[in-house]
Amino acid sequence: MTLSDFWLSVLASSIASILVVISAKITLERWKKWVIGIGAAAFFALVVAVIVFAVFTVTKEVSSYLTRSSLQEKIATYIKGHYPEELKKGYGVDVLEIRQRVFLGFKYPDSEAYPSPHPLSNPVFDAEITKLLNNNGFSGTPAWGYPIKPATAEEMEDLLQQK
Repeated sequence: MTLSDFWLSVLASSIASILVVISAKITLERWKKWVIGIGAAAFFALVVAVIVFAVFTVTKEVSSYLTRSSLQEKIATYIKGHYPEELKKGYGVDVLEIRQRVFLGFKYPDSEAYPSPHPLSNPVFDAEITKLLNNNGFSGTPAWGYPIKPATAEEMEDLLQQK
């Protein structure tokens, strides 16, 4: 969630809570004996704002997850059909994030990691994936990432011992 998305959801929550307070005030005018006061109405508006904010945020995250999962499945199917040998060795591509551009990361087998060369990191594969993305509604070229394998405790000890 970006900062602008956060403020958009805060604004939506605030507007929803104001509308609820106004509608509650108009409705409760008829039943004045039930009116608790503006403090209770403000508390009620705050609760509604939090609920609207939560629903808005969860809906956006679930939608983003479903989009990423769908695209991940399409890319995995493409790699399975066109690059089965690389897939058997453990190489692949992960959909890391979808924003203005799709952010893809090269997946390595467990025994390897960046900076070792990735067999799918070439202009031909990039063009094929760009075409696949464009045919599925994602314009432009993807941004590529190379996940780095974290160092083990032994490797860190060896690194700290060296000067």
